[in-house]
Amino acid sequence: MNAFYRVTLNKFKFIASLIAIGYFMCSPAAVLAAPAITGVAGTVGNGETITITGTGFGSTGPTIVVFDDFEKGSNGTTLSSVQRAAQVGFWDNLSATMGPLYPTYSNTYAHSGSLSMKSDWSDNGAQEGGRLVQANLGGATQVYASWWMYLPANRNVPGTAIGAPNWKIFWIYANPWPASDYVCTFLDNVNSGYLSCGVCDDQNAPLRADFGPVADTLTTATSFAKGSWMRYEVYLVGSSTNGVINWWETSASRTRIQRANKTSVNTMHTGEPWVYFHLPGYGRGDTGSQTYYDDVYITKGPGALARVEIGNNATYSNCTNLAVITPTSWSSNSITATVRQGGFTAGASAYLFVVDSSGAVSPGYPVTIGSGGGTPAPATVSAPTGLRIITN
Repeated sequence: MNAFYRVTLNKFKFIASLIAIGYFMCSPAAVLAAPAITGVAGTVGNGETITITGTGFGSTGPTIVVFDDFEKGSNGTTLSSVQRAAQVGFWDNLSATMGPLYPTYSNTYAHSGSLSMKSDWSDNGAQEGGRLVQANLGGATQVYASWWMYLPANRNVPGTAIGAPNWKIFWIYANPWPASDYVCTFLDNVNSGYLSCGVCDDQNAPLRADFGPVADTLTTATSFAKGSWMRYEVYLVGSSTNGVINWWETSASRTRIQRANKTSVNTMHTGEPWVYFHLPGYGRGDTGSQTYYDDVYITKGPGALARVEIGNNATYSNCTNLAVITPTSWSSNSITATVRQGGFTAGASAYLFVVDSSGAVSPGYPVTIGSGGGTPAPATVSAPTGLRIITN
């Protein structure tokens, strides 16, 4: 090859390289990089304020409706009999519709701190229903919620004692009930390995999608077991054509796993934004049943899925313990938040994660509970391959 053609070929390769680099830099994958934490200022301890710095957090954070670890209450005091303050937000007063079937603050079991919310399905003559808390969503089309729940090893799913188990672990709906409702329900005494999740009482056309793998199926796998705390998460986007249904679970014996993932489905009838979120949703009376909820977190809006969490593994999907903390300000490179320690103990090594509004998760940033952040592992840069030196 003569010098003229060699120089021309080299120029062509150089221009092609520039085009490829420009395409990569302008592609959505390059522009919408996953979040990354570069620093944490403050003490990572319960109730403390920290500032997280980094990149790719996105400009939209969550609108928190409620966060509650139930530590503001006192053992035996009722919830829902009056409006009760949560750590963030409040629970509605349901005395006009639910009395005297109220849940209570309880120190019998707790996932964090010393208190949780107890629903005693045996009280008041084991009447059915009630014993729930209600969060007012104010008309939302995007909702995320997570909570930890517990059923003691020697207790029933509500209704088992009368041969008709029915424990709706959450219920969301518009106003009036049951418009565009969704539930997840145990219909046995936690022995089949599945939940019935999807549309409940609003069967109006056009039919909306259920959680199961096929549009008209309710059956959703679960590894929930008596005597073990389980965290459930739900993310719903309401739309007649572009709805989203996401459902996850996590426990000490079950790394975080997604049990439902549907997009571009019908989840909401026109003009029926979700207004009420119940925990639990419903239970039948049972002389041998008490259930418990703790560390409840409910958000709404375009940033509903965005959040900050503490986990026990450097990879988010490998975590078996997670605690949501509550942001007070959010920008693309800085988040200020109040630490919610959850089930982590002082001195424990843990990892901080930022999740953006699309659900993209940062690598874990090492922290010590009760202290500050650690130093992230340096990035590994591999030597380039496939290069050639061309001499004239």
